[in-house]
Amino acid sequence: MKNELIDDMRLPKRRPKWGYPILFTNHEIRRMLTLANAGKNDIFYDLGCGWGQNLIIALTEFRVKKVVGIENDYKRSKVARRRLEKVAMLTRWRVIKDDFEKLFSDKLENAKLKEATIVFYGLDSSKTVLNGLQKRLKSGCKLINYFNCLFPEIKYDKIDYPFYISKFPFKKPRSQNEWLRTVVSKRKIHNKNEKKLDSSKLWEELQHDYDVIGLRDEVRKYKRRLRNY
Repeated sequence: MKNELIDDMRLPKRRPKWGYPILFTNHEIRRMLTLANAGKNDIFYDLGCGWGQNLIIALTEFRVKKVVGIENDYKRSKVARRRLEKVAMLTRWRVIKDDFEKLFSDKLENAKLKEATIVFYGLDSSKTVLNGLQKRLKSGCKLINYFNCLFPEIKYDKIDYPFYISKFPFKKPRSQNEWLRTVVSKRKIHNKNEKKLDSSKLWEELQHDYDVIGLRDEVRKYKRRLRNY
């Protein structure tokens, strides 16, 4: 990203410790929330909310009941609060400056994952995070993952790249091949000499996609975690 102004804030020249404070265009956020069927009865949690644009679109365009953003960077959380104050009453939103993993042990005031009906998470795909989510999410809650942050232990229900949705309790893939076909979204065989979608070919496709976004090591981590399938 260039060092330019977005939402009255200057973007950093280099990738910050917690990634960039803004990931998606408004159009992409609308696609994400449409995929989740977000509406007036939903409570939307954003784990690592940055400047709060996901929260703003959820409130102002999808009219969700409430949004909660957790952001560990003080300056970002301050910007998110300032921006949300302009668009909605405090009773409909919370931005909390803290580590979102505290949600997994109910250690955050004014924030409980059990109330969430939609959760967005796009930071890393560690087993610690997955276990924490499974410990606290309620049945029927929709988890939205970003492509660079997928869980190999989850079979995704709906996809509109780069967004993946799975409803809790999560379904487990029955095999590496089943997970790969879901994630790669490949349905047809284009080589007449092949009889089925081979896992090695699907791994190659996934590796290509991660190479494009500069995350070469992620596929190796996925393979290691899927060995038991």
